[in-house]
This record gives sequence, structure tokens and C-alpha cells, in this order.
Amino acid sequence: MGDKNSLLLGIKYEAAMLGGVEGAPLARIEEQLHSEVGEDWRTDGEVLKGRNATRHEHGLPPIGGSGKRPAPESPDRRPLWRRVLGR
Repeated sequence: MGDKNSLLLGIKYEAAMLGGVEGAPLARIEEQLHSEVGEDWRTDGEVLKGRNATRHEHGLPPIGGSGKRPAPESPDRRPLWRRVLGR
């Protein structure tokens, strides 16, 4: 259950950050993250997953990533199933 809470707290924190929440309300969320996730809440995988999901919904690049998406498969190469079946 801790992982789900970490994910949800990450969503809550990032939504607050994007919404311009400052001061005591933001500090309360950070305290909750610290008490439930620990000292390394800023780098916790589940917290980051929640934060990045929120950022994705707003069209923002992920935290800790380059923001680049993988290149699409080259058009000159047929999909594997077509190569295997010879179609």
C-alpha cells in the first residue's frame, strides 16, 4: 500500500507545484512526503512516477528526463510479424 500512497503523494505534490501553491500548504505536502516516504522522497521511484504522470497530463517533459521521445521505427523496415510470415 505504501507504493500507491507514494504515487498519489507525487501526483498531489506536482499538481500543487504546477498550480502555484506556495508557503505553508506546500510545506505540509512536503512534510507528508517526508514522513510517509522518507528522506529520499524527491528521488523515490513511485513519487517520481506520480509527478511525471501529472507533468505528462500538462504536456510537460518528465523530471529527470531529456523530454525526448524514442524515435519511431524506420518506415523502410517491415514489422517483425510481416517479415516472419513473408507478407
